[in-house]
This record gives sequence, C-alpha cells and structure tokens, in this order.
Amino acid sequence: MSPRCLLLLMVSLLAVSCEFRPLEEPTSVSYVRIYVDEESLNVTTGFYNPDFEHPTYIHPEIFRLGLFDASTGVLVSERYLRDQGDDARGHYFEGNIIIRPGTYNLVAYNFGTESTVVGYEYNCFEIKAFTNEIAPSLKSKFKSRSKGETKADEVIRYDADPLYIVNAERLDVPAHVGIDTLRNAAGEPWFVAANLVKSYYLQIGVENAQYIASSACLLSGMADSSHILEPDYESADETTLYFEMLSGEYPDGYKPGVKDYHCIYTTFGTFGRLPGADNILSASFEFVTTYGKQVDTTFNIALEFLKDTALENQWLLLDCVITIPPPGPEDPDGPPNGFAPGVDPWKDEHQEIEI
Repeated sequence: MSPRCLLLLMVSLLAVSCEFRPLEEPTSVSYVRIYVDEESLNVTTGFYNPDFEHPTYIHPEIFRLGLFDASTGVLVSERYLRDQGDDARGHYFEGNIIIRPGTYNLVAYNFGTESTVVGYEYNCFEIKAFTNEIAPSLKSKFKSRSKGETKADEVIRYDADPLYIVNAERLDVPAHVGIDTLRNAAGEPWFVAANLVKSYYLQIGVENAQYIASSACLLSGMADSSHILEPDYESADETTLYFEMLSGEYPDGYKPGVKDYHCIYTTFGTFGRLPGADNILSASFEFVTTYGKQVDTTFNIALEFLKDTALENQWLLLDCVITIPPPGPEDPDGPPNGFAPGVDPWKDEHQEIEI
C-alpha cells in the first residue's frame, strides 16, 4: 500500500472513532435560595389594637448559611447571603456556597436581631438562640423581687425579637458539573426561614393611670433558649422575661359600663412557655408613680395561655384592673427618673384573676 493510501486510511479511522468534547470537571459550588416567612402574628399582622404602638417588621439584611458534617456536627462551610430579591413566592436571599459532595446538616439564620443572640455556632448540634440576662443593678430595683418572695437563683432575661431560621438534616450534595442547587426535603430548589420566636400581645387594665411614670413586667415560666437545628424549647431551663409596658386608652364602650378604660400593654417575644410551668407562670407588674413611689402586683396567668384568644391570636387580655393609689398629702410632686429603689413607704397590692 502506498504511503498516500495509508495516510488516507488513518484519517478515515480517526474521523469515525473520535469525538471532540469540551473539558468538563466536577465542581464544588452549590446555589441556595432562602425565602423568609414574614407572616408573624403580632409583629406584621393580627395586632390586637392597631391604634396602639406595635413593633414594625424590619427586613433581615443578611443570612448566615452553614453546612455541617452530618455525623460530627462540625462546621464544614459557611456563607453570608446578602443578595436579595422578590418573586411570586415572596422575599428571598440567594448565593453560592463552596462544598464538596457529601451529606450535611444545613442551618441558616438572619443577622441584625437586637436582643436575640445565637451562640455555639460552629457545631450544628449545639447552636442555639437565647437572650442575655439583665444587669444585676436593674434586677435589684424590682420591688416584687426585693421582698424575698422569689428564688434567689432566679434568672431574668430580656425578651426575644424575631429570628428566622432554616434547618435541614442529612442534606445530600451529589458530585456535579457546573453549579448544583441545594434542595429541601421535598426536592424543591429552595428553603423557607420561619420565625423561631413566638410573640404575644399582653394587656391589663389600670385605674389611676395618670399617676404612672413607668411600668414593666416580669413574666416567669418561660424557656430561656432553643436549639436551632432541632428546636427544643420544651427542655430548656426556666427563665423570667423582662420587658417594659406602654400606657394606652380606649374610647367609651370598649368595656360595658366602663368609661375611659386605661391599660398598660406590650408585645413580647419568647422561645416558648415551658410545659408544666402552671405553678410558676406568673406576671409581676412593676410601677413607678409620678410622685416617686413603687407599686407592684403579681398574677398567676397560666390559664390565660389556654384561652382561645391566646391559642388562636396570641393575645393575653387580662380581665382585671390594677389600681394605682393616688398621691397622699405627704407625697412630693414630679415624676422620678426611672425605677427608684429605696423609696419608702411601699404599698403592696396583690390580686387574683378569676377565670
């Protein structure tokens, strides 16, 4: 065979046996999208009295996304999601995270909370949300706690503000070419961040409200924290929440036979009410009057959480009235600056709610 024929034969064989393809290699980049469930009772919708001051919803600015080893819980990769958008499903955060193929637990939560703190964030089995304790100097100023009627080791914390979380266990990341998309347990290419904190509206009537300079509430029987991967506030330690109250007024007719109904109210956030906390679930209302005296009164409100208004709307409407004593001839005029410990004499007032 001539050299020319041999060359033509080789070219023909190469033409039928070879196929040119672009060079492709597995990558470690995955895309993730998180929608925020913004329908939170008593924060954006369902507020009991729209004329009263209530919390306004603030969009989260950043989500921290972490992928953890499914066996050890150790953080393997993390990313801060800042890119945002809106579509028919709602408001979302998105971004790419570098992660090798494997099985992981996913935890994500928003930054920018005022009082809610996330700790132990480098292990998904330990990561949890909580709030800080109030300062001892503030705790010592509460009249209801200065009389030795409560446990010496009582822990008083600030109430929580909304924390939107995503948790997914044993998430499989396959070997892939290009950018993969992380999917939820249902196979959908997104995740939904739900609020870990439950908010309640609390209201109680007050007589002689014109003498209130400031008021606050200490609510016992609450969970002090909750893990994020597997929320478990039921097994958390018991704590007392501290939050300030606001003064409000209703027009005539709000309560039959009551003219100029005055009250104090607020919206507070909690990780949950501890099961079996009926005996310790009490609300202590602390007042400083405009003439410098302290007044406090305590109620057991365990049954309030079982009413339809609490179960369906998260409203705690205490059907009783706290009476603020008017100033006597010996009382000076003028409001004090904040809580005033050591003012004498103190007048105690204790009432029970009849269900």
